[in-house]
Amino acid sequence: MENIEKVSKIDWHPGFYGGLEFVLRDYKKLLTFDREHVLSKQSTVMDMLIIKKESDEKINSPIGRIFRRFNIVEYKSPKAGLTIDDVYKVVSYAGLYKAHGDRVNAVPVEDMSISIFRHTYPRMLFKALDEMPSVRVDEKFSGIYYVSGIINIPLQIVITKELDERSYGALRVLSVDASKDDIKNFIEETKLLVDKDDKINADAILQVSISANRDLYEVVRRENTMCQALRDLMKDEIDKELSDNEANTLKGVAEDMLRDNEPIEKISKYSRLSQDEIVELAESIGIEVIY
Repeated sequence: MENIEKVSKIDWHPGFYGGLEFVLRDYKKLLTFDREHVLSKQSTVMDMLIIKKESDEKINSPIGRIFRRFNIVEYKSPKAGLTIDDVYKVVSYAGLYKAHGDRVNAVPVEDMSISIFRHTYPRMLFKALDEMPSVRVDEKFSGIYYVSGIINIPLQIVITKELDERSYGALRVLSVDASKDDIKNFIEETKLLVDKDDKINADAILQVSISANRDLYEVVRRENTMCQALRDLMKDEIDKELSDNEANTLKGVAEDMLRDNEPIEKISKYSRLSQDEIVELAESIGIEVIY
């Protein structure tokens, strides 16, 4: 139960954003990634809009083959389902995006695509799609399903668990049951990174993946061949955890001393918190500070 609650609190989207940009990093000069694109004055937000810059160069990555000029992206985290209604919601995002152009037909339908990402195969959704006479589903590449007959915009559903492990480790590790091989492959892939943005995206992926698979990462980190590489990648995560633990410990010391009616100067000395921080803590727990 504790693990389920912990996983349910993970914000998966930053890891996915970083993962998608990471696996498409060879095309960063051609693409603009707009995270959490606002669609209307009512603050309807789609997860990501990828705009392909004016260029005849094609995206050869299997998940990018479908891309046109304007590409709507939706991500479903491991804790979220994916139903036929969710598909139509994303289709509506495409309609809203087209409708809110700065002039009539500023976003032509033929220049749009829709991509929906989820880690595991949504059986009920594909069953619903199979039962719709006008809809056809084709597995174009491993884990990449093209759906036609819902809208006259190319639509794909990407199952990250089924993607090629050599090319898509950055997306495959974003799960509650990442495999040891996927983690190792991803770490190896990041060893030679030079570009600052690629490193930032790798770190975002790692932050989320470690949170969901900490025990497995500890196992991998202890292995001699991977230890230094993973230690380097986990440094920020480990340092943050140590810092958070220390802060919680010092806060606990201050709270105990407040309850014992110790003066603020003494509390500050032993807890290493500022007097302002102690006053704020005292207010939060309803205790009067003694000066």
